[in-house]
Amino acid sequence: MIRIKDGVTFIYSIGGFPILQAIKTSSRMLNKDFTITSGSDGEHNGIDDPHHFGDAYDVRSKDLDTVTKQQFLAELNNLLPKDKFYYFLEDEGTDNEHFHIQVRKGIKFTIQDYLSA
Repeated sequence: MIRIKDGVTFIYSIGGFPILQAIKTSSRMLNKDFTITSGSDGEHNGIDDPHHFGDAYDVRSKDLDTVTKQQFLAELNNLLPKDKFYYFLEDEGTDNEHFHIQVRKGIKFTIQDYLSA
């Protein structure tokens, strides 16, 4: 199941849909709940940050064990092509640790891209 942290807001984009779908599929495959901690809300890196356009999401990792973190990244690797998406465990070992998942800079999706995937 995907959970949403209180206060998270969303702007939906065509590129963001595969990210949400990958989080949901990973949750089912791993039998774990994942919490989105940031959508289009929050403080990010400037006005061009993909969060502001619905092209990036953050997922809580602090409450997951090391194996589950590795499995989640492996699932993302299977579900999101690396030439179009970028994801990693950000700020590992800190209070701000989370998975950051985004559409790669310069990649633009159309509705046909989403429907044919």
